[in-house]
Amino acid sequence: MPGSPVGEGSKAHKPKRRNRDTKSRTADVLVDVLVETGVEVVFGVPGGAIAPLYDALIDRPEIQVVITRHEGHAVFAAAGYAQTTGKLGVVLVTSGPGVLNTFNGLGSAYVDGLPVLLLAGEAARAGFGRGAIQEGSVYAVNIVGMASHVTKLAFEIPEANAASAMLRRAMSVATSGKRGPVLVSLPLNVLGTPIVRPTVGLEVPETCGIPQGLDHVVKALQSSDTKTIFVGSGVRWGKGPQLLRQIAERLQCPVMTTPKAKGVFPESHPLSLGVFGMGGHDSARKHLAAGVDVLLVVGTSLNEVATDGWSEHLAARRSFVHVDIDATRIGRVYPTDIGVPAPAALVFGELLKHLPQAPVRKSGGITFDRNASAIHEGAPISAPRALWELQQVLPHDTIYTGDSGINLFFATHYLTIDHPDAFVCMLGLGSMGTSIGLAVGAQIGHPQRTVVSICGDGGFHMAAAELSTAAKSGLPIIVVVLNNGALGMVQLGNGAVYGRTPDYSTAPLCVGGLARASGADSLTIEHPGDILTGVAAHRASKGVNKPLVLDVRFDPAVRIPTNRRFETIETHVSGKMVNPISINQTQTRNLN
Repeated sequence: MPGSPVGEGSKAHKPKRRNRDTKSRTADVLVDVLVETGVEVVFGVPGGAIAPLYDALIDRPEIQVVITRHEGHAVFAAAGYAQTTGKLGVVLVTSGPGVLNTFNGLGSAYVDGLPVLLLAGEAARAGFGRGAIQEGSVYAVNIVGMASHVTKLAFEIPEANAASAMLRRAMSVATSGKRGPVLVSLPLNVLGTPIVRPTVGLEVPETCGIPQGLDHVVKALQSSDTKTIFVGSGVRWGKGPQLLRQIAERLQCPVMTTPKAKGVFPESHPLSLGVFGMGGHDSARKHLAAGVDVLLVVGTSLNEVATDGWSEHLAARRSFVHVDIDATRIGRVYPTDIGVPAPAALVFGELLKHLPQAPVRKSGGITFDRNASAIHEGAPISAPRALWELQQVLPHDTIYTGDSGINLFFATHYLTIDHPDAFVCMLGLGSMGTSIGLAVGAQIGHPQRTVVSICGDGGFHMAAAELSTAAKSGLPIIVVVLNNGALGMVQLGNGAVYGRTPDYSTAPLCVGGLARASGADSLTIEHPGDILTGVAAHRASKGVNKPLVLDVRFDPAVRIPTNRRFETIETHVSGKMVNPISINQTQTRNLN
């Protein structure tokens, strides 16, 4: 059963529960807050400084506890849970190295705008400045100070009576406005202090009013013959995807997404142009190259990945309109004619009140890289063919999590995603080794759906320990390892830019052996048809209560749809990169 804390062959450990009528500690009160605010699962790695919270969780079976093998992957799991459910991802780790191990995940969640709450243990305050074990105070490594650079908010709870209100505030900050991670440092003495349970309710964030200047957006859209909508992952939240589809169909306007927003608009929809950006589709690139009158950009920072290296094709003849919840992003990268700092769903909802129905027409349709014929060619199996077979044998609503590297370019380009929560990746920092943790969190959030992690052999090396997390928790994730025996993206990049490359091979690596040692099943995939027959047979014969790893030994000769990635690297290296717009000279008419 998904979520079971007992692994195959292990003996259940059932700790005694405390009588809740006894006097409460701060730790008990904090767990009460988590329960009252709807938290259903926490991820983490225990340790002495955070032990009171884990102890308090024994008395609250409403919250599932998932122990990962590394603190960083606990954050990735929480991020996968948050992205696919829209809920807050919660992580519990101990002090010192436990917190420091989360910083890659925190930074990724910060750049990607994901609501993650990190409850971090800390040494008792009496030991501050005296070299306490794993101390992270301002007198030591200053955990809160460092975390302030990779979170929306980072603070320490200094005394017990403030704990409940401060935790509620942290949860509000993480989930309101532009979402992001929050770190709360919890000294051991504070967690253990007996206190009276408070009765304060949940802090409700202020609602956002109707943004001004939407009449300019309506006028621009109505007066143009050719208009295109370009959306980022900021559209994913709430009713954003549903309203986006209504807007596109109302305007009969083609839609393209950033790589991270893949699936926010159904890719099989006749108005879909697919993905623009790194790993994106020819249909989106050629459409922009032909020119558009109005480009409505919503919910994206327009970073290098989203814009295919800040492509000059991302432009409009008349009006470049940028809608984003973060006002500092508007006009920062491209000259902007109309800027609206507001949530995507709010803007879409208001626009629908004013835009008439346009005549039905087909203006989309995804076209793939010229090498798409590789999907149907012979042995050895190609990565496109492997992904195609995967989608033939798995349910339509399968959730796919991507890693960083060649595998992500293939997944972005060749998977067809029609559900807004069905493609999950963390592209802000581009960290390797994220996809298995993301899959663990997504499967916890959606126990009835199939979840697939797609990674390369390099990323698999970094995260394979989390297979045992999935196995122990009874999570039937499928891990697809696109295995070319090397850190392929780096190797190809060095070859393209410098004309040579060091040895970046990952051998020796027995993917199947490592999988089986971690409690997972494994299949070796070498020929077309192996996935179609192997995965179907495995699911039919063994059920779906443990992970399955596919070692896909794909043909490295198949061209990778990197688009302009290597070209932009070479431009960076040569010093030829020119910023097309100065931050101090933004051409934005901000209308709110």
